[in-house]
Amino acid sequence: MFKKLLIISISMALGMMYAGIAYTQNEPATTEPVVSEDAADESKPALVDETKTTETVKTVEEGSTSGLAPVAKSYTDGKTTFVNSKVRFKLTADDDLAIDKIQYRVNDGELAVYESPFAIEKEGYHTISYFGIDKAGNSEPAKSYIVAVDNTGPEVVMSTDKPVKKIGDKIYYPKNVLFAINAKDAMSGVDKIEYSTDGTTYKEYVAPFSMPAEGTVNLKARAVDNVGNPTEAFSFRVLDEEGNLIDMKEATILLATDTTPPTLSIKPDKELKVIDTYNVASSDVKYSILAEDAESGVGAIFYRLDGKGDFVPYKDVIQFLTNGKHQIDARAVDKVGNLSDIVSFTMYVDILPPTSAIEKVDQ
Repeated sequence: MFKKLLIISISMALGMMYAGIAYTQNEPATTEPVVSEDAADESKPALVDETKTTETVKTVEEGSTSGLAPVAKSYTDGKTTFVNSKVRFKLTADDDLAIDKIQYRVNDGELAVYESPFAIEKEGYHTISYFGIDKAGNSEPAKSYIVAVDNTGPEVVMSTDKPVKKIGDKIYYPKNVLFAINAKDAMSGVDKIEYSTDGTTYKEYVAPFSMPAEGTVNLKARAVDNVGNPTEAFSFRVLDEEGNLIDMKEATILLATDTTPPTLSIKPDKELKVIDTYNVASSDVKYSILAEDAESGVGAIFYRLDGKGDFVPYKDVIQFLTNGKHQIDARAVDKVGNLSDIVSFTMYVDILPPTSAIEKVDQ
């Protein structure tokens, strides 16, 4: 009888010990995403995050490059679960007596014994296979969990409805130009787009926007995808001085505006005489058209003679060989399209000698 009571007592003690072990192994984590048994339904994979927040795992130090999410974050579009590589996976198992171990593999990797939460560094789609084994050697059928790891921020492109020109070290934008931002993300999708015109204060992008009428703009654009990967640099197309398209990719672009047209003057190479309010010149006088622009620079000069015909490009000095009144009309355009008013210069070319006569006077 005593032996029977001893055996029963030992069995009860062992049972309590196994139960304690099982409870310890199945205690839920307080800070880690968990792959639970409920997530084993391959038709509807789900990431169970017991913290309900993505601000718990901070691993990026200051000064890190953009493009990697600063904290662990997951997102589902209803079909696919996306995570960044900072998200870790914890496996749990239950048994009526005691769990011995959990085994798992990622994709076609080697089967391993689960010891602690793990992350998947490689970007792309992955399948986590896992199953529990109890102390009696019973092994459950393998379950699988499909997840997509996204470590790349969105691609951001800036565009304008009017040409923007790069002249020297400056990029000039015309009046009333609208800037639009497009961002796309190949995996988890774009969560938010922001822009700044002063280099400091950001606004959420919702529609094309205009720039200040004057001054310098410190233009920035950034976007973040649905698992927190940011992008600070953006692509931008501009025209060079020859009209060729240039593709730029920058984190900041300094923009300037030029609203002032060139100034013009018409200069003879010799000093003219003023006779009866006329600028009187000989036929060997040559006239130059000079233009200046303090901002973007002079793009082209045009002229016409004696008010006839259309304006044509100015290339060389002008000379009048015929007698009489002549006029030069000129105007200029700068490199961003500001057109000046017409400037005129009038002269009288006198190349004919006087005609004299004699008559008889009787008095």
